[in-house]
Amino acid sequence: MSIFLNIKNWFNILVSGLWGFMKSIIKGAAEIALAQIKDIAVNAVSELENSDMSNEEKRSAAFSNIKTYALNKKITITDSLINLAIELAVQFIKSKIK
Repeated sequence: MSIFLNIKNWFNILVSGLWGFMKSIIKGAAEIALAQIKDIAVNAVSELENSDMSNEEKRSAAFSNIKTYALNKKITITDSLINLAIELAVQFIKSKIK
């Protein structure tokens, strides 16, 4: 086996281990961020549930409320996690109605 093949194999093992470690950190950070905004997400969606707005207007208003809350509380969260929190809140509310 050549030295270059040994280096390549070692590098692949290193990157694989590092990626697994980074995935667990990212997953943990996302779970913490979602936990910090879940109540405000449910409240924001509940308040808008029976309004005359379109679904997109409701989503936009809920997003704005959650984003403002997160900024005021110094919570670092991505837009995609806010959208996920909104969708989870919608599903939670729908499950309580049934």
